[in-house]
Amino acid sequence: MYNYHPALAKSNQGKQRYLCKECGKIFVENPERRHYLDDLEKIVIRLYTDGVEIAVIARSLEVPYKTVRIWIRAAGEKAIKKNRIKKEKISG
Repeated sequence: MYNYHPALAKSNQGKQRYLCKECGKIFVENPERRHYLDDLEKIVIRLYTDGVEIAVIARSLEVPYKTVRIWIRAAGEKAIKKNRIKKEKISG
């Protein structure tokens, strides 16, 4: 009937996990994503540029370490791209 069956453990949100019989991947139907305020990301970037460690930021703001790292990396890539465009305009 289905190509998957319930896995043994539930997710952190208490939802049932399923195991695909074909590929062995574990997944959750209709996963919920956490949504953070836009200001929180700005605060994270500001704290990091002020020299606060990622682990301290994550613990203090109760945001997963991985999320903080992703936000910081994205901000860095955005800054590099913005700087590159400025240089092209000046030399262009």
